[in-house]
Amino acid sequence: MIENSRLAVNVGLVASGAALGVLLTMAAFRYGKNHPTSSDGPDNKLANNCLDCAKHKRERLPPLIILVRHGESEGNADHTLYRTKPDNLVELTKQGALQANDAGKRVEAIFRKADERSGSDEPAIKRVHLLLSPFERTLQTAAAMRPWFEHRVVRTEIQPRIREQEFGNLQGRDFDAFREEQKTVGRFWYRFPTGESGSDVYDRVQSWWFDSVLNVNERFGYAHIDAMVVVTHGLTMRFVLMQLYGWSPTTFHSVWNANNCDIYVLRKDLSKPGLSPYVLDEKNGDMPNSSIDLLVEFHSQPGKHKLKLADYLRIPPPRTTRLELVKELLAEQYPELCKDDIRSVVFMPFIDGALVQGGSSCRRMLQSWKRRAATIQTSSSTKFPSFNKEVQEEQWRSPQHPALVISEPETV
Repeated sequence: MIENSRLAVNVGLVASGAALGVLLTMAAFRYGKNHPTSSDGPDNKLANNCLDCAKHKRERLPPLIILVRHGESEGNADHTLYRTKPDNLVELTKQGALQANDAGKRVEAIFRKADERSGSDEPAIKRVHLLLSPFERTLQTAAAMRPWFEHRVVRTEIQPRIREQEFGNLQGRDFDAFREEQKTVGRFWYRFPTGESGSDVYDRVQSWWFDSVLNVNERFGYAHIDAMVVVTHGLTMRFVLMQLYGWSPTTFHSVWNANNCDIYVLRKDLSKPGLSPYVLDEKNGDMPNSSIDLLVEFHSQPGKHKLKLADYLRIPPPRTTRLELVKELLAEQYPELCKDDIRSVVFMPFIDGALVQGGSSCRRMLQSWKRRAATIQTSSSTKFPSFNKEVQEEQWRSPQHPALVISEPETV
């Protein structure tokens, strides 16, 4: 009993120390931004010391963080399996095991490239910290990957905060109805009965990032880590990127889930500001796909036409203000379009199928909005023959969750 109490106290002190370190680092950045420093005065010396500590902490961050989604699971192959088997016990298929082996080979190839480039600015990858979601499919994925870079692994940690979203008790057929509600409300907002919402998962993923990732080389008595390999789930990977790049929920909803055993490579770039100076390495890793549905208004055509904009993440934030770039991307994807004919673009919260859905979880409110919605009609335009079947006119707007609209100045 006494030993357990001491262990609990020690764990609590470690967690408190990590949280305090993050707060002090954030305070140092804020202080330095708002107070120009000089060598005179005790306050400025303290600020300089804090900024130096924050700078050195950034420099000590691992050069590489590799996020890996698990291989194909039984649940990916059979979506009804969750009714009879707990999510945490779902295993890999044979195909998933092969994918995991290939992922391990890819990760080792990335490390070898880093070794070849190693020098004063970029160290060789000698010490790897392997982090795993506690679910069976992620443990099996890591087991198949690990032999390829076993000689580099110095620590393995099972981290519950990067587990899959808790969907609740899925034994009944109600889960299908819950999934339909989730499509209406949005994955970030919808909370499953007896389960989690996407925003709940975001909170714990962000907590893990600040407590574990940003402090991995601040732990007394542990070897310096050159890289972290995180074997987790597609949703977790999206939320890592969301908190890293400040995505809005609308942007999050535009990003597709990673494929099984996709690899996102985060490379440290100290030219970037902030506590987490990491960028996606598109040369060595996979890149997230994204798309968003738009309602486009033309000078020459009546009404608003529904188009899908691919590669939404190519637009720099704030994305909903980049009308000229959106025009260029639409003209690139639809050669029949003349970008100068685009008058305005409407960004909806998200769109499920042909019907623009509102952003509220209140079922009665949604039903009320749908009753007031105009009938969706297929455009009769012949100007754009290649996507005429995909273009639809939509006159409905949510009164409580208005769409984001960007227009040419004369139409504002």
